[in-house]
Amino acid sequence: MEDTLFLAQLLGSVSIILAVVIILRRKLIVHVFSEFVNNRALAFVVGILEVIAGLALVIKHSTWDSTLETAITIFGWLLLLEGIFYLFVTRRILRKVIKWLDNKSAYYFFALLYLVLGVYLAYVGFGLNI
Repeated sequence: MEDTLFLAQLLGSVSIILAVVIILRRKLIVHVFSEFVNNRALAFVVGILEVIAGLALVIKHSTWDSTLETAITIFGWLLLLEGIFYLFVTRRILRKVIKWLDNKSAYYFFALLYLVLGVYLAYVGFGLNI
């Protein structure tokens, strides 16, 4: 359970910080992802790093016993799948995904989803009683 709480604290804190940046700095984030599409070497390196992080979570913490453990396990699987996606996706498909995320509704939906996941993980991980 110590590993689960640590991962909840870590992933929750990072998710909250990134979600707030994503929400407040939309133009910057869209620009960063547009540049990301044009730099295949960067996309490949990010893909490798996400595969490593995702595999580490899946191998170390593939537990479905509680809601918290399931959320962390799903986080790991999504990270792994996203990394594999970046390794194999073509520039054309990646452009379509980025263009789709440029839609304000989709953009803010995923940003808020990321924020909610982060708040949940941090709340449970730190044992907060607000």
